[in-house]
Amino acid sequence: MLARPMRGSLVIVLLVALVVAALAMQWLGVFADSGMPSPLPGDSLPGESPRSALTAPAGSLPTDALGTGIVATRTVLNSAPNTNLADEPTAVLRVLEHGTDRAIAGAPIRRVQDGSDLAFTDERGFAAVALLEPEQLAVVVDGFLLRMVPTRLGSTEAEPQLVPLVRDEWSIVRRFEFATTDGTPIDEAFVRLRPRNVPKTPPPVPAGDAIRQRAWTEHTMLAACPVCSDVPVQLGTWAEERVHRLKNGTDVRFIAPGEFTVEVATTSGWVAHKDLRIEANPRANAPPIRIALEAGAFVQGHVVGIVAGAPLADTKLTLQGGEPLGLMATTSADGAFRFGPLLAGRVTLHVRHGDHEPLAFGPIEVPGSDVRIPLQPLPKTTLRGRVRARPHLQPIAGATVKWSPSGSAPVIAITDKTGLFTLRATGTADARLAVQAIGYLAYAELITPGAPFADLDLWPATTAERLSQGLTALLEGIVVDASGQPVVHASVHWHPAQAAAALGVPGRRVLEGASLDLPLVARTGNDGAFRLETNAFGAGRLTLAGQTAGLDTTASAGQTKNGLRLQQ
Repeated sequence: MLARPMRGSLVIVLLVALVVAALAMQWLGVFADSGMPSPLPGDSLPGESPRSALTAPAGSLPTDALGTGIVATRTVLNSAPNTNLADEPTAVLRVLEHGTDRAIAGAPIRRVQDGSDLAFTDERGFAAVALLEPEQLAVVVDGFLLRMVPTRLGSTEAEPQLVPLVRDEWSIVRRFEFATTDGTPIDEAFVRLRPRNVPKTPPPVPAGDAIRQRAWTEHTMLAACPVCSDVPVQLGTWAEERVHRLKNGTDVRFIAPGEFTVEVATTSGWVAHKDLRIEANPRANAPPIRIALEAGAFVQGHVVGIVAGAPLADTKLTLQGGEPLGLMATTSADGAFRFGPLLAGRVTLHVRHGDHEPLAFGPIEVPGSDVRIPLQPLPKTTLRGRVRARPHLQPIAGATVKWSPSGSAPVIAITDKTGLFTLRATGTADARLAVQAIGYLAYAELITPGAPFADLDLWPATTAERLSQGLTALLEGIVVDASGQPVVHASVHWHPAQAAAALGVPGRRVLEGASLDLPLVARTGNDGAFRLETNAFGAGRLTLAGQTAGLDTTASAGQTKNGLRLQQ
């Protein structure tokens, strides 16, 4: 009964393995064979005075240093819901220390895809996971190399899937401490380490131990993924945009020596900038890297429309090149904004408003006041909208939206992290607007250039995801002949007592993807098994083609009914 689904799952696992292998080759190429750099003295670069050493202004910062309308987007950890889970454990892992076979308790078992926790190992090192299909998991324990685990369904405590963890003996570990310029400790800071000069070095793991070498490769791949967002590993040029959320006194593990620019900010309004050298072989008693933070400065002003000069509310402003907090300011009803905290200097702001052309405005001085930012209106044919995922209507980032006018080249836009897109439609005639996103069914609609803002909602593409969201039900079973032998390629029909509710978008000319159109028929495989997915819930009858007699059963949303048997 599970032969066909399992084959599909194994194909997925193999594809993931190929992607992992490709990433490993790319990463190993970064560390091509070359000599290790000679030890470099100290942390600060010679001849440079870190800007963070500037004296902070007199007086304390307000409790809400960021102020109304400013959001530090990186301060909120992403929370991924656990979906596509089985009702009971389907695999058992055992995590042991490589070389000693010591059981490791409390090790988190996480999904590589979104970083969500599935289980924690007990005092014997065992952890049971309940997965419907094989997935890539990871074991994340600070002080050990991060390990990738392709799940083996069917493993048990009697025969568990063993995961050897390797102690990290090769990373360069440096402790970070944060304080204001008057010496007051800062509990937590957001830190971005921009590589300035990271020499190519070979992997430090000695040859001859395949487990250690594989663990190092997996460690360098996983360190850039959400799965280890709480483990500060610095990958250098391979993940230079990563921001670490560090408690005061936290250790950061550098996988390679080199020169880095440290950018630091706090939600209470303190900022810093410092250049560092990380030595290849630091002293065992190397002092911590101390970062002195100063009170940040702000830019404030108004955003207006360039034509009428009217204030533009709900305009979004971000910093070109970004900064540790991921700051985003939104203008108020009178178009006013305040942006910071920032170090004094010159910056460029990215300014976006739904009905106006995006603008890179600057450079402007920090601190600054009475800054006036004019925006140009979008052309009247511009199309704006948002791509969302059914059934919960969460935004889909990275979706491709394509406008295909007759006789002209298509115009393509990519949705941002909030699912929004803007594209300049051409001509005046109606044309096809199509949406594609990985993991979702295609969507297409006939649109008039300049049409009002619209939400475009996509259905999940996989049976497993639709089932987990309660959008469909599964009916599984087998067809046999009079002698009890499986019948190959038989057509099994579902006759619901009540047809599925018609879904669509009233008043819209949707060409594809408005409804979840699932066939009411399935064919048996070589083993006589069938698997019929439906969104026509409730009582009904399963029959074979050309027959009226059959098997009465019920399709329940989000549930799989198996063990069904039809006789030819």
